[in-house]
Amino acid sequence: MTNDTRYAVVIPARNAGAFLEEALDSVFAQDLPPGEVVVVDDGSTDDTRAKARGYGRGVLCVEAGGRGSARARNLGIAATRSPLIAFLDADDLWAPDKNSRQIALLRAHPDLAMVFSDMRSFRGGRKAERTYFQERGFMGACTASSIFLHDMVSTPTVILRREALTSCGGFDESLGVGQDTDLWFRIALGHRFAAIAEPLVLRRLHAGNITRDARALAEAVVTIWGRYLEAVTEREPHMRRALLADFAAKRWDHEFLEGVLALHEGLRPEARRRLMRAILARPGRARAYAFLGATFLGEGALRRLRTAGLGGGTRGRAGRRKDEDT
Repeated sequence: MTNDTRYAVVIPARNAGAFLEEALDSVFAQDLPPGEVVVVDDGSTDDTRAKARGYGRGVLCVEAGGRGSARARNLGIAATRSPLIAFLDADDLWAPDKNSRQIALLRAHPDLAMVFSDMRSFRGGRKAERTYFQERGFMGACTASSIFLHDMVSTPTVILRREALTSCGGFDESLGVGQDTDLWFRIALGHRFAAIAEPLVLRRLHAGNITRDARALAEAVVTIWGRYLEAVTEREPHMRRALLADFAAKRWDHEFLEGVLALHEGLRPEARRRLMRAILARPGRARAYAFLGATFLGEGALRRLRTAGLGGGTRGRAGRRKDEDT
């Protein structure tokens, strides 16, 4: 692969006027400056577009028409020509040496397609004690199975080679959530990649950017991880047991949540079907049996269970994600 160190920055933005200028400041504070910077306005109704166009310093603003972050990133990629591409979310910040350190690693190892890094969340002036890798339990093995088990590659930490991206295809625009992880799976199955185990990105947490739709997230996890389960187990057969157990847990989360929601909506046959699927995925989890039994109770008994606090939902294994399109 080429060792050309020119890089472009692609920033999708939707109603990010409050944070965009600070994100761009962190881009232009890089000790290795970018050759191209593209902000893709994804249907904003605030001053995002005006902030991008008024920033200067050669920032290009492209409009995506509100069709989602995958489409926005693909349009941003298409608007650039540099051999390396780095992604930043419009509300996040880069450390000044983020890209220079990653590009040095790409230069030293021409067979690497992608480099990502750790990151640390912050809210206001307070930074999280644990980093993203620590939260995810990622110990440094850059393999497809690590993505499957830990989902540790966060888009604002990534820089990759355009030729690898072209060979794998871009972001899947049919996915509302998890398009980034879907792409990282494809890259990991076809190329080598590496991590820098230091937080080179600050991920801003605020009310507008956390995915709160647990239902959509659980479904997306099963859909995307299910696409790659066979390929990852074939590539790493020694990880088969761990991968199957992890996917069973993800399926349980999805089916259990759907079953609980169906029960709350009064759709008892659907609730039983979903809860039976959860039981088949993980027979040892007692909660699914309890809720399955609840589908046979009368409305009065079911109301009493809810009042007692026994009708709650489920906690997703995937954890909180930065908002995609939900």
